[in-house]
Amino acid sequence: MRKTHLISLIAALALFGCGQSEVKKVAEPKVASDAAVNDNRPVYNVYFDANGFAPFVMSDADNRPSGFGIDIVTAIGDKQGFHPNFIPHSFTGMLEDLGKGADLAVAAITVTDERRSLVDFTNSHFETTQALLVPEGSTITSANDLKGKKVAVVGNTIGENMAQQIQAGSGDLTRNTSVWSAVQQVMRKEVDAAFADAGPLTYYANNYKGKKLRVIIDPSIPKEFYSVAVAKNKPELLKKMNTGLEQIRADGTYDKIYQKWFQSAVTAPAAEASAAATAAAK
Repeated sequence: MRKTHLISLIAALALFGCGQSEVKKVAEPKVASDAAVNDNRPVYNVYFDANGFAPFVMSDADNRPSGFGIDIVTAIGDKQGFHPNFIPHSFTGMLEDLGKGADLAVAAITVTDERRSLVDFTNSHFETTQALLVPEGSTITSANDLKGKKVAVVGNTIGENMAQQIQAGSGDLTRNTSVWSAVQQVMRKEVDAAFADAGPLTYYANNYKGKKLRVIIDPSIPKEFYSVAVAKNKPELLKKMNTGLEQIRADGTYDKIYQKWFQSAVTAPAAEASAAATAAAK
């Protein structure tokens, strides 16, 4: 069974306990990474959002991208004979800019019909859903309870749109630029709840156990699927990505990457360790 099931995600994320902070915003990289200097493979630029989607996309102490999505794209490149050059880009405008400075984009990108009008998508590599994050002791137990509440969301996302529909004008939404900043609002008790992707919310809840946060998965909320975005009019690249994804599933590479990020503790990058300690103490 392919490990894209939501139950596996939540169970695996519960194993994290390293106290990791939000990922550090990376510096603009060179045209190609050092690893590509002596690499004769063709290079594809890849936008990535390292601002708030741990453990899917993060950056290490040297500002190099890391995470589940990064490893997936890298592994596909190894199978299909290309080198991905990762370039930081805010999630806002990422898909609109695809094709201008990069041919691929990786983050926690949920496939929607609206987004399909902007980009093409690979076959799905991850299954998730929207979820709620609340302080322990909160009276909120389901998505319907968000009505009349102050809720932190990430702007321009599926979560924001869904929260608006749930509240139907009854309540207040505060827009954030990342899941991490939405989580911090809950920690500071500035909002009643956060509403965003289940993966990052569960990751942060388990890495800040001292904050006593609780993730609520409402079965009435539909499942979503993450994919890598591909610039329009790139059929050969799309074919490479899908073929490579099938290859890494077939030979066990996908499972190894999944286990690396979701079934073992992840050590916080050195650059983030001090920030994690500071945030945990607040």
